[in-house]
Amino acid sequence: MRWPRIGRRGLLRLAGAGAFAGPVLAQTSTSAPVEGGAEADPRDPWPAWFKGQRIWAYADRTSFEPGEALNIMMSTGPGAPDRRVRIEVFRMGAAGPAPVWRSEFVDVEASGATATGAAIGPGWPPLVGDIDTRAWPPGCYSCDVVEETTAVREPRACQWIVLNPARSGAVLVRLGTNTYQAYNSWGGHSLYPNGDDVVRGLMVSFDRPAPPDLFEYDICLVQWLEVLAASLGGVDYAANFDIHARPGYMDPYSLVITSAHDEYWSGEEFDAFHARIFEKGGNTCFFGADTAYCQVRYADVNAPPGAQPLGRQIVCYKDQTDPIALRAGKRDPSLLVTANFRDEGRRPETMLMGGAYQSWFESASAQRPAYKVARTDLPFFAGTGWKVGDVAADVVGYEWDNRDPEGDGQRLWDKAHSRIAPIDRSAIKVLFHGQAIDAEGHPGLAEATYFVSPAGASVFNAGSVRWVWGLGKPGFANPAFARFNENLVRTLSRRR
Repeated sequence: MRWPRIGRRGLLRLAGAGAFAGPVLAQTSTSAPVEGGAEADPRDPWPAWFKGQRIWAYADRTSFEPGEALNIMMSTGPGAPDRRVRIEVFRMGAAGPAPVWRSEFVDVEASGATATGAAIGPGWPPLVGDIDTRAWPPGCYSCDVVEETTAVREPRACQWIVLNPARSGAVLVRLGTNTYQAYNSWGGHSLYPNGDDVVRGLMVSFDRPAPPDLFEYDICLVQWLEVLAASLGGVDYAANFDIHARPGYMDPYSLVITSAHDEYWSGEEFDAFHARIFEKGGNTCFFGADTAYCQVRYADVNAPPGAQPLGRQIVCYKDQTDPIALRAGKRDPSLLVTANFRDEGRRPETMLMGGAYQSWFESASAQRPAYKVARTDLPFFAGTGWKVGDVAADVVGYEWDNRDPEGDGQRLWDKAHSRIAPIDRSAIKVLFHGQAIDAEGHPGLAEATYFVSPAGASVFNAGSVRWVWGLGKPGFANPAFARFNENLVRTLSRRR
């Protein structure tokens, strides 16, 4: 939610190291973090996410079905020499990245960033174009760039999702792809810092290079679920825009899981999740925190007339003065503006998930706050061996949720102004709680909650961005925590 310092990206600069490393070659341009750990200039149009980065790349689709064409654009840095490279594509599987496809070698030269590169993209031509994806199985994908003469590999150049057109899985994981771009400053701006109308932008594009945020948190969730996928009845994946464009997309799935840091939603996506939980009775797990905090709307400025919208830009004013309110006509302008969902109590996230964002600390902080067990009387706790008060895992932070974030008893809801019904507070059960000190030195209380909606939906909110670290990150994961999560997912994903 807040503008983090460079520490938030520390893990990204260690790409290629740790439990989620990609294929290993003799040389890699990302073997060490950027030196110094200094705060990055958000106006730098060419941020380097890895030490020695030489190639920047992006794909023209965030998600697509097998058989739909994919194009990949690439450039060397400003003033850098041309390089000859190929693309190697991997699907993220239970055993790690599995090779799927590779291109022929192509020549990459320096291209411009342009003054509007962050907002609409730099407009680079495809260097690897019209890729035949018919044989690609649904899943999460990443590509590496490999140089011909040196074999130097730049891993995780860009990522995308291959959808399951049959939507036949028992579980759908909806990744927070909007949030990946909201924090991406390539081209000269991101949607941050909040309140800074000089540096921050009001629109950012998917058509530009981006840091590999999938590998910061969500890869822990993806690889853990891939291990369970066959026994669950299949796991599929989708992006924010897939739910925005097709509100019924989630209907076939017994369980929908959202990812660790999923802050930016369109109003249509909020509608779709609210209908799933409170009208259709669809089980839902929010496996993170700060979810559905800020409303966005989509644009597609490079689409020809009549083309299928792809949502390649997101617009976010973060303020009730969004000029769309002046053009609302007969529609309620408070539901259209790209401000925080909770602003003026209009649609607080507490009444969607049971809890909502309370605070944060620097991701580079030495804090490792623990979630402690608050109760054990639900079937999800079977086999964990936990007792009330036991430490479940050190996974509180760097942002966390609370049932009543402001501590005034209102739970962000306002009888006069809220456009959403309240959840009966007695229905919300706290399963875990943990204390943390936020970036301003104030104490906070993280809460993981569970409730059953009047429509019969079981809803779990992890209440912490780091929750998924407990599923696979070395030093954070443990068997009892994995057992709880497996019990939860198996129970909620059973076909009805």
